[in-house]
Amino acid sequence: MFALAETLEKERISHAVETSVNHKESFGQYFTPYPIAKFMSSLFPATDKKIKLLDPGAGIGVLSCSFMERIAKEKWNIPAIHISAYDIDNDVYDALNENIASSSSAFKKSDYEIFSEDFLEKTSFEYTWKINETYTHVIMNPPYKKILTNSKERQSARAFGLETVNLYSAFMGAAVSLTEDNGYIVAIVPRSFCNGVYYKSFREFILRNCAIKHIHLFESRDKAFKDEAVLQENIIIMLQKNAEQRNVKISYCNDDSFIGLYEFDVPFNQILHENDSEKYFNIPIKQQIENEKLTAYSSLKDLGIKVSTGPIVDFRMKNLLLKDYAPKSVPLIYSVHLKNHRLSWPQESKKPNAILKSDEVNKQFFPKGFYVLVKRFSTKEEAKRIVASIITPDDFVNNCIAFENHLNVFHLNKNTLSENMAYGLVCWLNSTYIDGKFRLFSGHTQVNATDLQNLPYPDREDLENLGKQLKSKKEWNQNLFDKLSKVITK
Repeated sequence: MFALAETLEKERISHAVETSVNHKESFGQYFTPYPIAKFMSSLFPATDKKIKLLDPGAGIGVLSCSFMERIAKEKWNIPAIHISAYDIDNDVYDALNENIASSSSAFKKSDYEIFSEDFLEKTSFEYTWKINETYTHVIMNPPYKKILTNSKERQSARAFGLETVNLYSAFMGAAVSLTEDNGYIVAIVPRSFCNGVYYKSFREFILRNCAIKHIHLFESRDKAFKDEAVLQENIIIMLQKNAEQRNVKISYCNDDSFIGLYEFDVPFNQILHENDSEKYFNIPIKQQIENEKLTAYSSLKDLGIKVSTGPIVDFRMKNLLLKDYAPKSVPLIYSVHLKNHRLSWPQESKKPNAILKSDEVNKQFFPKGFYVLVKRFSTKEEAKRIVASIITPDDFVNNCIAFENHLNVFHLNKNTLSENMAYGLVCWLNSTYIDGKFRLFSGHTQVNATDLQNLPYPDREDLENLGKQLKSKKEWNQNLFDKLSKVITK
């Protein structure tokens, strides 16, 4: 089996290097490194019952083989094992068949099936007609690929009661549907499903059907698939079908060497906060649990504050954009106009500085006042994901202003915030505390309005006091934001 492990890793690296990017992208295909597969297999509890293993999107069989290697090495007393592996890429069929055959030969009673059919389509049909096979174990690295609303993949996922936007979550939904009660699903998937509007249905699907048993984080976002150009942050998650939800084990390490692996248990209410209508999955690390001190907090709704995406979508109104401010125009604010948490307008850049007034856009302008802006996209180089800046009445050259679509805007029903509230929000949102809270549920650099709504906020009195203190300081920096905010979180 060790020789097979070496063979699998050579085959995987060869595929990563020699297969075209277009080919891999067309299948959403990124093979699992053997050390990661081995760790995933280690998560299953030992059993002495027959194992029926499903591996959808199996590639060359790394995941199935690693699980069978563990069973053989630990000499589980199982009566039989059956493997069903799926992959529609004909280029890997022979290698997949050979590898599964080799690893399953270690067992007296074993059989396997290799399907080159579309896993999602086949499962959807069989599930609808109640002729589907069920499994005790699922191990998977599902394909990553966006799916359109009217696609056959989207239609297939609806057979399981799931509305979703990506192939990986559709595959997971199908796998959960095929899993027997108390059976286990271990998957390595992008972390993107943990937050945001588009994956809410998928999160609800998981909560309806499974208990979350284990979540593993890679602290370095690009190390899980270091031989591939994968920018998404990935996690490993273990679910148990129709089981009681108890504490969740969290583990993390830097890369696929698993050196310095750290594990601890957290109550489920640390993962899914009570009364969270968006059902965000928060994934804490040990330091964040130990440093958690803000027990009572307000929501933006409690504060009467709204946050929304900047309404000006520039490519739809190119005829109205101006390089420089002119009569009958309004300043148009982009991320490039935000420097050191304040407005720096105008700027010499590729971006316009103004937009002409017209019936088409007049209703999208904001009146003179105080607003807080957060960039929707932070760069990987920035130390913090959330970067907030203030707009004050002194920044206005006329009675209104326009905000471009790549900004999030804090406002009161499209009107001005109070002065102290605006300054308080800038201080709070720029704190290291809030950056840590955001990273609990988001593994990417995009910051959406829904994400900002889901963060904790101080009550109105504390927020205004925070604003008064920040307003009196001329020089703003990270130490100041943290020092002022610490009074609330301590």
